[in-house]
Amino acid sequence: MSSKDLNYGPQLKTSEEIHAMKYRGEGESFSEACARFAHTLADSPEHFRPLYNILLNMRFLGGGRTQAAIGATRRVTAFNCFVSGTIEDSMDDIMDKAKEAAETMRLGGGIGYDFSTLRPRGDTIVSLDSKSSGPVSFMQIFDSVCHTISSAGHRRGAQMAVLRVDHPDIEEFIRSKQNEDTFRAFNISVGVTDEFMRAVRDGSDFALQFDGRVYKRVDARALWEEIMRSTWEWAEPGVLFIDRINEMNNLYYCETIVATNPCGEQPLPPYGACLLGSFNLTAYIQETDDGTFDFDIGQLVDDIPHVVRAMDNIHDNTFFPLEEQARESREKRRMGLGVTGVANAGEVLGYSYGSEEFLTWLSSILETIRDGVYDASVTLAREKGAFPAYSEQYLEGKFIKTLPSRIRRRMKKHGIRNSHLLSIAPTGTISLSANNVSSG
Repeated sequence: MSSKDLNYGPQLKTSEEIHAMKYRGEGESFSEACARFAHTLADSPEHFRPLYNILLNMRFLGGGRTQAAIGATRRVTAFNCFVSGTIEDSMDDIMDKAKEAAETMRLGGGIGYDFSTLRPRGDTIVSLDSKSSGPVSFMQIFDSVCHTISSAGHRRGAQMAVLRVDHPDIEEFIRSKQNEDTFRAFNISVGVTDEFMRAVRDGSDFALQFDGRVYKRVDARALWEEIMRSTWEWAEPGVLFIDRINEMNNLYYCETIVATNPCGEQPLPPYGACLLGSFNLTAYIQETDDGTFDFDIGQLVDDIPHVVRAMDNIHDNTFFPLEEQARESREKRRMGLGVTGVANAGEVLGYSYGSEEFLTWLSSILETIRDGVYDASVTLAREKGAFPAYSEQYLEGKFIKTLPSRIRRRMKKHGIRNSHLLSIAPTGTISLSANNVSSG
């Protein structure tokens, strides 16, 4: 650590070591890393100065890939999250998608897949007069690719496998990780539909089907119980309420989401990509004159527009593993801004974690961030233009209708620069590097 960094950056030895190893170039100091990030993404000197101050004081923590990649000499992507293109039900396309996954992970991106498009085990392959081995068997190809490819920047590859709850191989999928050594390079999640949940509620049978053909009917409650029991005992699979995700998607009118990034916080369309970053709530705690603590909400409000402007600029200042990902990114300009240090900040203020007072305080903070980022993105649209896939249908989105009317009025006039702006990520390593604040 250089002498100019003594009052900034990680103060814990472990945090400093992790930050230096994962997010900085060889010999690069913390302040130099902040300057690299701010210089690359600032629109002007007037933008650089506050952005650099935000980073220097760790009030905002870019996602790991973002911190490591922006302005760096290595050719790696600043995006944490991707979802594969649709995997067609053919060997050629399966291998093509495995190759694309390898390139994505090689440049530092995690990736999710929907395997529901692959025919079930035992299904006839007419052209070969043979039987399909099913989606779970083909997951082994991607698992091996992930283990083989060394992901950029000291980061192991990360993957998410999704299978719809109505796929005939769903039971095999649920059980696929009920051991200590299978699919170690995957998280897995079941894509749960509204139809299935109604069957669970009603205690009725549920059809497992593929390509319009019903293969068998199962007891919906028994299947739900098996999912829940496996999750309790093995921490897998997760569940994605896939119809709810699409209903609440801001881009409901032009895309269908079938999978998420490896940690599940970013539902994304085929070739979708998302930037991540978190406001460090502990950095907004200030000591008052009487020795108590308060939360500097004004500083948070001031910081938000600078962060949104910088993160938006990443779309035009990074490498993409695939051209399809670049097109998808720049067509919609997604980002996912959230929070970290939540538990620590609330407890310093005297709120017991999870208490009514804690939740009231947190709700106020999240509302401030929600309104701030959407307002800032509208301001950017006025200056730079709305994201290319923007349509007035965007204003009819269910989530958009929850925004304050003043923001929606501005949006109707100017559009919005970024299709999505919020996400609560796990923030495991970036929180550890920021003096081990409580993670997402």
